[in-house]
This record gives sequence, C-alpha cells and structure tokens, in this order.
Amino acid sequence: MGKLIVISGPSGAGKGTIVKALLEIYKKNNQKVHLSVSATSRLPREGEVEGVSYYFISEADFLEKIEEGAFLEYNMYGTGKYYGTLKSHVFEYLDNDYDVILEIDINGYKQVISNYPDAVGIFVAPPSLEVLEQRLRDRGTETEENIKKRLETAKTEMENKEIYPNIVINEDGKVMEAAEEIYKIIKSDLVK
Repeated sequence: MGKLIVISGPSGAGKGTIVKALLEIYKKNNQKVHLSVSATSRLPREGEVEGVSYYFISEADFLEKIEEGAFLEYNMYGTGKYYGTLKSHVFEYLDNDYDVILEIDINGYKQVISNYPDAVGIFVAPPSLEVLEQRLRDRGTETEENIKKRLETAKTEMENKEIYPNIVINEDGKVMEAAEEIYKIIKSDLVK
C-alpha cells in the first residue's frame, strides 16, 4: 500500500513547482507516484483534457457522488463550482503501491484526515508574508484586488499551519531543497 500525501500552502508558496520537482525525485529513484487529478463541476477550459486536467462531471452527478460518500474531500469555491478528490481514483493507486499526492487546501486536508488518518500532511510555507506578496506581484498575472484577497487567505492559512505535522519553508531559489526535504519526510519510517 502506498502513502497518501497532502501538500497544502498559500497561493504563491511554490506548491506546484515543488510538486513537479518532487515527481522528478520519485522518477529518479524509480519510485511509484501519482499526482491525483481532481473532479470538478465546472466546464472544461480551452486546452484542458479529461482525466489529465480534471475529471469533468455535471453538478447533478457531483452532488450525487457527495451523497454516496464518493469523495475523500470536496469543496465549493467562490465560482459556485465544486471541486473534489474521488476516493476510487486515490485508492486504485494506493492499492497498487503508488504514493499519491494531493495538492489541496487546508479545508480539504481536514476532510482527508477525518477520512484517512494515515495521510501524510505537509504544509509548504513562504519565508514570510512579505516574500509571498512579492512572489504574487512578480507573477504579473494578478490584479491588485486579487493580490489582496490571496494575501488575506494566505494569512489565515499561515495562522493554521500548525494542524500539519510537517511544515517545509520554501526559501527563494531553493525549490529542489524543499522537494528533497518533502521526499525525506514521505520516505521516513517515522513519518507523522
């Protein structure tokens, strides 16, 4: 049986970049890993591929799956659309000795832990909120209003990071070091 790994952190902390580096470490070490694909009730955007970007299902089907208890975690976001992780998808890989990585928010992590207490929780944090703000601004993709919203959300997430047994600081220019630290946490026999 593989390990279920939940990686969370504020927007701009570098989760996605670290996860890509982590997948490369697994590949280099010939280890089985799968990055979980979420289901969503929203329509596909141009270039998105079913089963690769998301599993696209209707809102009615999503609600039915909620009733059936088919999700490890789910949430509705500001867009009024649902996003979630299907248990069947995750357990198919875990049962075949793959480590499965979920890149989800704190609310999702809380749900996962209540459904699967053996999950490995890792919070990726920036060195400071000031560094995080600079990263968001440097992206050049966010409006001032969105930056402020993301920083408010980040502040709340940072205040609640202690619910994670493992916290990794993503220092500027040290993505590979952060990914290696996460890999060591996952592969440790003493994993929390």
